[in-house]
Amino acid sequence: MASKSYIDAFIPAGKDAAECVNCGLCLQKCPVMKMEKEESKAEMKRLLKGEEPKRVLNECTFCFSCNHYCPQGLKPYALFIERMVAKKQESGEGISPEMEYMFTGKHESGYFFDKYHAAPDEDKAILERWKNLPDPSKDILFIGCVGRTIPQTIEYSKTLEGLPKYGPRDACCGEIPYRMGEYQSFIEIVERTRKYLEPLKIERLVCYCGSCANYLGNFWPNYHGVRLPFEVISLWEWLWEKYKAGELKIQRSLSTEAALTDSCYSSELGDGFYEAVRGLHEAAGMKVIELENNRYDNLCCGFASGIRGGYKNKYVGMVAQKKFDQILATKATTVSCYCPGCWDNLIGLGKKNNIKVHFAINQILWAFGDDPPAKKKK
Repeated sequence: MASKSYIDAFIPAGKDAAECVNCGLCLQKCPVMKMEKEESKAEMKRLLKGEEPKRVLNECTFCFSCNHYCPQGLKPYALFIERMVAKKQESGEGISPEMEYMFTGKHESGYFFDKYHAAPDEDKAILERWKNLPDPSKDILFIGCVGRTIPQTIEYSKTLEGLPKYGPRDACCGEIPYRMGEYQSFIEIVERTRKYLEPLKIERLVCYCGSCANYLGNFWPNYHGVRLPFEVISLWEWLWEKYKAGELKIQRSLSTEAALTDSCYSSELGDGFYEAVRGLHEAAGMKVIELENNRYDNLCCGFASGIRGGYKNKYVGMVAQKKFDQILATKATTVSCYCPGCWDNLIGLGKKNNIKVHFAINQILWAFGDDPPAKKKK
């Protein structure tokens, strides 16, 4: 059974509350707030006591970077989001219908469910196959909410043909409700999805989406006490492993350069993930241009900051613009996003500035020899 609140994750297993020494380093190192030492300590003191902080709840973009900088191994992000949720509850502010519509499985009609229902018959047939428990295998590919919107691209991938595929339509890592402050909805998703995943006879679950890899392999066990009986890795790490072993070879060169945007969750996945993402880009012939804020110090695309005001505020756009300003500063004409949330949130700014924003995994799979499924003529 998962823990009952965000605050439970602030003190991970094997730690205790006394280990927070109120050094304020998490706020001093924050890529957004960058507080001075005394101010950071005063803010942490307020947060620890449950008092209203002066800056954190107005400026934090909930990007996870603070977790990396805690010298005690605690998870300040969980403390900050707990206080944010409490503030919203005190004001009587609930989740907006528009954001609840994004929760997979909350209602029969939802953003992803409606896309699955409206999909072509061939897509629906693939989704039906993915509901079936695969035979025992070393690795299987778990396809979450976003991947299930492009089933032919994944099912007919030459690069991924050796990976059994699994993705019941209401299985979900729970990121969206978690980031929007709806912990109970997150727990409902965890309990439902765990029942789908635990029977798998595998050594590793390979997640098509990096966020799924973070939640299933990191957040679930390390923050909230739900541990799956196998290793969880991202598709990026699986592809990099196969490439280095010579089992997969680059068939085409991208022959370009691109500004690479790191996602919030990347700081949780760590160096192995960063190496895989950058290694595959370079192997595919793409020169990576780093943003001023990257890797563990990257800026949020704006999505996670939507917890303020139920995603109905200008703050999301302001946060996205700060990240895009760094993209513009590189002078790159192409942007590579490995997070579907970042891609969706930045693509509009890309169009306004005549900059192509790509979903990176599609380009990497093309370099390995995949072609997009041919569109049938009506």
